[in-house]
Amino acid sequence: MKKFFLKSKAFHFALTVAVSVIIAMLFSNSQFGTTVERETLDWRMRVASGTRKPDSSVVIAAIDQRSLAFFEKNGVAWPWPREFYGILLDYLHEGGAKAVVFDADFSQKDMDRLDVDASESDSSFASAIRRSGDVVLITVLTTTADSSAPSVSAIDSSFSLPVFHTNVLAPRFNSCVAPRKVFQRGAGGIGVANYFVDIDGVARRIPLLFRVDNQILPQLSLAAYAVGDRLSRPDLEKFIKTIPTDRAGNYIINWYGKGGPDGVFKYYSIGSLILSAVQIKQGLKPQISPTVFRNKYVIVGGTAIGLMDYVSTPFTALQPFPGVEIHATILSNLLQHDYLIEPSKDVEIILMIGLAAFAVGTLFGIRRAVISVVTVLAAFGAYMGAGFLLLSASRLWLPLAGPEISGLTAFALAGVISYVTEGRQRKELRRLMNRYISPEVVDEISSDPDTVDLKGREVEATVFFSDIREFTAVSERLHPKELIANLNEYFNLATELILNNGAMLDKYIGDAIMAVFGAPLPRSDHAVKACLTALQVQYALTKYYSNRGGDKPVFETRIGLNSGAMVIGNIGSERRTDYTAIGDSVNLASRLEGVNKEFGTKIIISDSTFEKAKDAVEARELDLVRVKGKNIPVRIYELVAEKGKLEHGELGLFHLFHEGLECYRRKEWVRAESLFQRVLMEKPDDGPSRTYIGRCATLKETGVPDDWDGVYRFKTK
Repeated sequence: MKKFFLKSKAFHFALTVAVSVIIAMLFSNSQFGTTVERETLDWRMRVASGTRKPDSSVVIAAIDQRSLAFFEKNGVAWPWPREFYGILLDYLHEGGAKAVVFDADFSQKDMDRLDVDASESDSSFASAIRRSGDVVLITVLTTTADSSAPSVSAIDSSFSLPVFHTNVLAPRFNSCVAPRKVFQRGAGGIGVANYFVDIDGVARRIPLLFRVDNQILPQLSLAAYAVGDRLSRPDLEKFIKTIPTDRAGNYIINWYGKGGPDGVFKYYSIGSLILSAVQIKQGLKPQISPTVFRNKYVIVGGTAIGLMDYVSTPFTALQPFPGVEIHATILSNLLQHDYLIEPSKDVEIILMIGLAAFAVGTLFGIRRAVISVVTVLAAFGAYMGAGFLLLSASRLWLPLAGPEISGLTAFALAGVISYVTEGRQRKELRRLMNRYISPEVVDEISSDPDTVDLKGREVEATVFFSDIREFTAVSERLHPKELIANLNEYFNLATELILNNGAMLDKYIGDAIMAVFGAPLPRSDHAVKACLTALQVQYALTKYYSNRGGDKPVFETRIGLNSGAMVIGNIGSERRTDYTAIGDSVNLASRLEGVNKEFGTKIIISDSTFEKAKDAVEARELDLVRVKGKNIPVRIYELVAEKGKLEHGELGLFHLFHEGLECYRRKEWVRAESLFQRVLMEKPDDGPSRTYIGRCATLKETGVPDDWDGVYRFKTK
């Protein structure tokens, strides 16, 4: 079980992703995580400002500081008499306004006048409301323990919606501050002006419906939309069901940008509008023509600092802007169906899992730390960029905080797990591979342990097999300690060259050396490297023993090379294993080393090795043979030198030898023998020529069968 925990990548992957998602969910559901996500949303809102414009039909008639100062200068102090609003309404109605929304409290009689029904000022305003018909007034809902507080009975039932099923949240209240009945009678609608802020004081979401005594009232902007679009109750219910909400059922306000007179909405100073209305009544040309309000939704509200109707939004964390713009923004959202969509919690969890899985998969899959870190950070950056693009392009609120925390946590945990588990693996690989390969190759393997499968895999490689000529006879003349010392000298010299050329030292077998080029790391030039190494070993041994002097033994080595497919991996028992190569290709290299005895040569390579290395080396064809244990004949070559480094005149001898070989295969024994003799005249120690002279002499006497194919069969190893 412990071994499974340490080595199972699937277990590590699943555990890391699960832990990361749990941590991210706890973070996402915490107050701090919620605050971080809100801040990222505000940030995206600010970056995306300007990509969407509010509906141009929504304008604001601002009770601003300039208007207050103008009327106060003319003897009219705040609060203004209600007939001012009546004059404004007639002016807007004449201009063809679609709906007029008063974000103002009309729950009390005007200026404490005590007429029977209402003051003259209220009567003037009420008459204007009736004439217009498209007026929306506000109510403010409260929750109080005072049973005498005004309830929904203060609002005419015609403004209430019936109870119907919807996902929209409808919070309950038990009292209200409602406009006077005299104003309600002519109004087109009444909407709730309450707005809410998150724990950080920023307005981001709002209910679209409210309950009071089991009656449902629309939010102010929704009421204005219904009045301006002349929606019936059933149509309004259908429309509400199409509006997306957040996970709690609140409407998410889709802010457009900066607030105030210099912001995204068109502002008109109410003083200028009232003055224009008076100018029209006096037959004068108005400052502002009422026709500019044709088909407009006009929201009347306070923007003067003294009126204290300001709120913080994502755009005004340091400078709150008028609350009237909350209603203007929501109304513009509704008119353009410009909704901000928050994915469900399930979608957020899926994103957490996805980002965590990507991070873990990248770290486990890409072993080079720099590449994996850059890849993961690029993915996190791309995800964040997608959050900005989706908000700008489709108003989709892609959660950032939770998924990013999940991905970062997963990456960190995966790094720790990799360090712990792969540290063990690297240590074991180093311990094992230091016996076989050079430190440079060990470092390369350690940086990516998965490149070596200790359990076994098939590779294409070249096997190097060497043996010491007449070792038994030499060893009999030496004391055991002297023999071991000399043998170690030989091994040190040959092994150093083998390892320096990137081969894997497979094993020592008595006086023999077995090495593999192209393992444990694959390389395309394995045959070339093996051939050049064999030549270097022969040259280094000749130089070493010629310079040593004395009566110490001289070791001459014979080498066989063969390229092909083989299986490489840990082989052995539970108590002892070796990382080694096995297969026919390995056996053939061993046989070819022995074939050197027949020809008196030092290096013999197979045709598969020759074909891969012929552009880099000089070699001459020797024979077509069947070695012991193999039925298929193998064409063999003597490896002589690196390409272009043959000794003077030797190339001509090679051509002469090849001509003799062709005569031999055609059974022209006398002609072949003559050509081989000519080679020996130039090079008396040429072993292959001596071998063929002997064969020709024998075959002349014994003869050969008619189906003789020229293949020579070796009956010993």
